[in-house]
Amino acid sequence: MTKEYSLGNRHFELYIDGERGCTSRLVNRFTGDDYLKSCTAAGPMYKLYCIDKETGEKVEVLPESVVNIEEGVAGDRSSLAISFDSGRIAGTAEAPANIGATVNIDAADDDPESLWTIEIRNEDERYKVVEVLFPYFRGFYLGETWEDDVIIYPHHAGERTLAPVREYTTERYLGFGRGATTRGKDGVFSREINYCGLASMDWMYYYDDRNGFYLASYDKDFLVTGLRVETGGPDDPWMGWGLRKYVVVKQGETWRSNPSAVAITTKDWHWGARRYRKWIDGIIEMPDNPEYLKDETILNQCYNFKRNGVIFNRFSDIPSMYDAGRLDYGMRHMFIASWNRSGFDQDYPEYQPDMELGTPWQLAEGCRYVNENEGFVTFYINSRIFHVKSDFFDTLGKKWAMKDHAGEMYHEVYGPHEFVVLCPSNKEWQDYLIEMGSWMVRSYGAKGIYLDQLGSAEPFPCYDPDHTHSDIGRFNQGYLRVLKELLARIRGINEDSFLMIENCGDIYGSYVWGSLTWNGEDYDEFYNLFKYTFPEYVQVNMCNPKRHLEGEARACRLHKDLNRALLLGSVFWVGLEKAATLEDELHAYLKAAITLRNRLNPFFKRGTFVDDEGIVEKPEGMEVVHWRLDGGGDLYIISNPERVEGGVLATELPEGGIEGVRYFDIDGNEGAIEYRRGSRGAAEIAEISLPKGAGEVLCIIAK
Repeated sequence: MTKEYSLGNRHFELYIDGERGCTSRLVNRFTGDDYLKSCTAAGPMYKLYCIDKETGEKVEVLPESVVNIEEGVAGDRSSLAISFDSGRIAGTAEAPANIGATVNIDAADDDPESLWTIEIRNEDERYKVVEVLFPYFRGFYLGETWEDDVIIYPHHAGERTLAPVREYTTERYLGFGRGATTRGKDGVFSREINYCGLASMDWMYYYDDRNGFYLASYDKDFLVTGLRVETGGPDDPWMGWGLRKYVVVKQGETWRSNPSAVAITTKDWHWGARRYRKWIDGIIEMPDNPEYLKDETILNQCYNFKRNGVIFNRFSDIPSMYDAGRLDYGMRHMFIASWNRSGFDQDYPEYQPDMELGTPWQLAEGCRYVNENEGFVTFYINSRIFHVKSDFFDTLGKKWAMKDHAGEMYHEVYGPHEFVVLCPSNKEWQDYLIEMGSWMVRSYGAKGIYLDQLGSAEPFPCYDPDHTHSDIGRFNQGYLRVLKELLARIRGINEDSFLMIENCGDIYGSYVWGSLTWNGEDYDEFYNLFKYTFPEYVQVNMCNPKRHLEGEARACRLHKDLNRALLLGSVFWVGLEKAATLEDELHAYLKAAITLRNRLNPFFKRGTFVDDEGIVEKPEGMEVVHWRLDGGGDLYIISNPERVEGGVLATELPEGGIEGVRYFDIDGNEGAIEYRRGSRGAAEIAEISLPKGAGEVLCIIAK
């Protein structure tokens, strides 16, 4: 019988197979649940992906048998060091690769978290390591059934999916755009998204009502990291997890990873968010943005200058476009896109004013009008792609483009136009972006620069040897330099300047005011995830009617998007030409939501979003979030799309009790409401009776 080695404490017990070196058991000591339910699905502790230097092909290298396991104790910490001296080339009969590894697992006496590191030693003249998938687990689900398990996945602002064993195998995920499920030749379903961009954070969480599993990368170097999830599907139910690092390890070289964290808990996903935030707080800083931006609640997005050769507005129309937004909706922030040569999504990165739209003078005069009439302008710049039909593609586009391991460029198509992805860690492209953004602030009086796709589209490894990056996985560091230096440059021109990006990235948030979180394909969107983990970061939520929907479906989607923005304290993203298509009832709801958002702003400015923490029970069919207010008091925001009458909201009773409760809603109703003290077990609670006849969004202040 194979000997098992164990590492654990009062929270968990981890068992390692002494021959194969894989995880053989992972037990939650409080619940007694062994998370490893399928031993046949259990995989190796790591996988390597290497370039065959003779053929140029990428091969998978799996660890051979263990050569040594060393147990250690130092103070209040225990450890295991598992050593492998070679690797098997998957799917071949070739001689083993002379690539060794040592995995170190370390845990404190009283902490549900263990830290995992790997050291790779390449002594093989045939192969160059380019990817390390570690740690790697397979064969999991929690408790008696997988059907009540929930995955928290940091795709953009967040996803929350019930029963991913089933859901990740359905057509809605197999047919998804970015971040789709794929099915391998072995029948395994997998999703993998890269950080930082398509994955906004470097951690995942999996839980049921008694057990939790946390996997995070504590990588202070911010390497491009693939957050991988696998499942066998309902017919072979298990889940798998892994973190993929893109790094080159040549013959004669050794590479040591930064730690990854694995935790076994009895908590839901909020525990993981707090633990990840605790780590990253020592690595990044929160943004320091101009004070006036705290009062901005709505943004006038103008993508309606030139698109696909059609002119909708010219630079001379900027004053009237600004006045219309200010008069109808109170918009001071004018977001100008489709202004560049050939218009939106063409001729990037030729960020020069399109001649058919007017002269640079007219563009500057339009911005001057906005600035002189209590407004400000943000300009759109795409930070990622180069149009293959650009006059400069052969001389600059090919040189700046990212290259894969075969030397091929990464191609992407948007509408009818084809682009290549540029390398943000190549200094020439970085400098171009920094200087173009700075020029828009200096020459046209812009205060904001929006870098499209920066926190949204997927990072890739770049193998171009002529670029200035030191390794293939330095994508994120390139964008960090762009953000840091561009912000410093434009603040030197105008101290009220700021940056925006598309979608979310935790390390990028240090330098930006707003992240445009867009409502794209219908999936398990859960923006609360990013908002709870980083409540300081501003989300700008798209609140335009969806063009592909009609009738009741269109109305429901608009209500849902507006209500979500209200719950999260987001800035509204609204286009005048899109709002003009709304029926009277929907237009009235948009205006009511804007009014309520403005009324809530003083509370958001002194509040912290804590999701549903402190909420003991919420009325069925309603979504409720909690904001803790500085100086005392609590704000609860309730979305009640079906306008269900009455109901009771039960919350934890704060220290010192509650003096009173009042409410206001989206319909303009307000007043005092009743509550009574009660209990749930040993805990004291407040039971707040919701007022009858309240609107679709209801705000309750308890103090």
